[in-house]
Amino acid sequence: MADPSASSAPDPSGVPVPDLDDLRFQPLVDAAKRALPQRAPEWTDHNVSDPGITLIEACAERTDQLLYRVNRMTARQRSALLRLMGITPLPASPTRIVVAFTRTDGSTARREIPAGTVVRTGGEEPVVLATVSPLVLEGARSTGTVAAEERLVRVTEVLGVADGRSAGRFPTRHRPWRPGAPVADPPFGPPVVVRVEVAGGGGGVEWRAVPTFAEAGPDDRVHWWDDASSEVVFGPLVPAEDGERQHGKVPPEGARISAEYDVFRGREGAVQAGAPLTVDQPELTAVVDTVVAVPVEAEDWRVALERAGLGLAPPRRAVTAADHERIIDEHVPGLARVRVMALTRPTDSRVPIALQVPSRPPDVLTSAVAARDPLRAVHYYDDSGTITPLAVPLGQPDGPAADEDTVPGPVQEAKRLDAVIRTGETAPRLWFYGDMCLWGGNDRSPQPIKDEFPELPGGTEDPARSFRADLDAVAVLAGPERTDAYELFFFKGETFYHRAYTYGDRSFVPRAESRGVTSLISESFPGLSPECQESPDAVVVVGGVFYFVKGARTEPAVWRREDDPLHVLLVPHVTGDPSLRPPDGAFDIPQRTLASVVGVVEASRLLGERLRVGKPRYHSFGIAATVRPWSSTRTDVEQAREAAEGALRRFFHPTAGGPDGRGWPWGRRVHAGDVFDVLEKVPRLRGTTEVILTDDGGRPVSSVEVSDGGLVLLEDVGLDIAPADG
Repeated sequence: MADPSASSAPDPSGVPVPDLDDLRFQPLVDAAKRALPQRAPEWTDHNVSDPGITLIEACAERTDQLLYRVNRMTARQRSALLRLMGITPLPASPTRIVVAFTRTDGSTARREIPAGTVVRTGGEEPVVLATVSPLVLEGARSTGTVAAEERLVRVTEVLGVADGRSAGRFPTRHRPWRPGAPVADPPFGPPVVVRVEVAGGGGGVEWRAVPTFAEAGPDDRVHWWDDASSEVVFGPLVPAEDGERQHGKVPPEGARISAEYDVFRGREGAVQAGAPLTVDQPELTAVVDTVVAVPVEAEDWRVALERAGLGLAPPRRAVTAADHERIIDEHVPGLARVRVMALTRPTDSRVPIALQVPSRPPDVLTSAVAARDPLRAVHYYDDSGTITPLAVPLGQPDGPAADEDTVPGPVQEAKRLDAVIRTGETAPRLWFYGDMCLWGGNDRSPQPIKDEFPELPGGTEDPARSFRADLDAVAVLAGPERTDAYELFFFKGETFYHRAYTYGDRSFVPRAESRGVTSLISESFPGLSPECQESPDAVVVVGGVFYFVKGARTEPAVWRREDDPLHVLLVPHVTGDPSLRPPDGAFDIPQRTLASVVGVVEASRLLGERLRVGKPRYHSFGIAATVRPWSSTRTDVEQAREAAEGALRRFFHPTAGGPDGRGWPWGRRVHAGDVFDVLEKVPRLRGTTEVILTDDGGRPVSSVEVSDGGLVLLEDVGLDIAPADG
């Protein structure tokens, strides 16, 4: 990048064109060609006719343009880009030393030097430091050392005089010190006290800091801290539907703007090893034993960019889930594990028997399950030209018969059936076939889908995108907030249309607060196989889980809403032996820690990103196993039992378990083979003959299902001892 002060050469039009960069098109091309023998030795044709050279020239031209534009960037534009990237220049750092204290009174009595003891260097502007931990001198010990850190210096500064305009900016002379972690109020900013003093007003009035002007009214005395440019910013005037709107009060013309903040002195706070220090305690002398950290001046934007390019910039803006995890892990103490993710997999991935082959036909026209309190699944298939229903119990031994399951005459005559939905077991059915739909009942007649659901996307220009005919499936999800609230899903091809409705007397009415959304199946139902992501035969909902039926396949999936938040899952540090059963509530998140995480997440999230902070779901389970120890003596049996149970509890521990010893893997289910593997490594055991897993209700299961972002808690461990010589 060239020197911005380079001379400008006028062009023929008389308008000077700045010569801001010395890296032009041809030098860039030549540099790339020189690198080819080392980077790509097999590339031997470097002539302009080679397609690869054409690509290099295209990249060089684009780079030439970018360099010119970057060098034309103003300081305000540069600060805005730095702020968007989360790159903030650091303030001056403090001096850190080790202080050697010596007792001069010759006493052998116990003498405690408390933490926070102040020491000073000599000179007109001494450097003031304070110890960070206590130091005890007793007995014959007359000298001891302890770490000390430079104290902040309070700065009171007049930033300028207001001109009465909106969005006024007032830079500070120094870069204030701020905490290392992102904080929610103000965002990434230091504790700066801003006062506005009006002439004749009798003193300045403090204006509080806000993270954003969005909620500020025209009379609110607030300011915002721009950490990228180190400026105090007052409320802007923004366009609105009714004209313009002022967010935050504007300081009147002539008002004096002042600020108070803390700084470190940078290089001026440097000290030398061996320098004497003044201590405000009798019979004590102090000297600088070791300089641990030399102070560094506050960064400017160039240094901040260089540090960011080396990967040394502390993350302050989270773009990915990994960014959130890193920021929380670095700045919130007391956490053993952090996981940020979107929940995309159902807790129980097992498919109900009623939806599996051979309980149902391998090829169905559609399937239906009641939205509320379902007892059975009804599958419709083509039986030699006749559409026949097959009812299979769902979670109950016997499902009641329902005459409404019989296919109506108009549907039989059309010889096609696309979908059937119902809100309850005995509620009226709604049948979809072709471009028609029909409510169950002898007093009803078919009508076009576009008349029953006029809000559905449609049109003649592209029938494949119309949801008013030839639907693949329709699913209904019961809303938890009201008994008449439902959400309908109309599937066609690789997309589906979704909207919230209110149901009443054979009618679905769109809810006013809901808008229809067309989405891809693959994006909103992650985890489905490619076969089920397009044109499913049927989609039914059981227990909030969507089951996609396609041929002989039935696959579960969780609907990912358009506004679903990311889940921030926290596991605290737990004291105690991981081979013992943890006490109740051991993995609860302390309120102070929870508040700290919320503040950091709020400050580091992207605009519009939604996150939900809490603890993961812990899936309780039990283990019953039959083991054979090497010896049958009572002592050896008890030791073997204790060792086996301890090994199991450690392996399934949320923070110390798993194959790598860093905690049970997120979302990993438990198999009987895991138990066999653990017990196989217990030295006191000769072998394991049987393992039974039980769920949280004590029922035997083949495996313990674990939800996305879930962990396991081993509750009961039952070990039967087989004879050692059996």
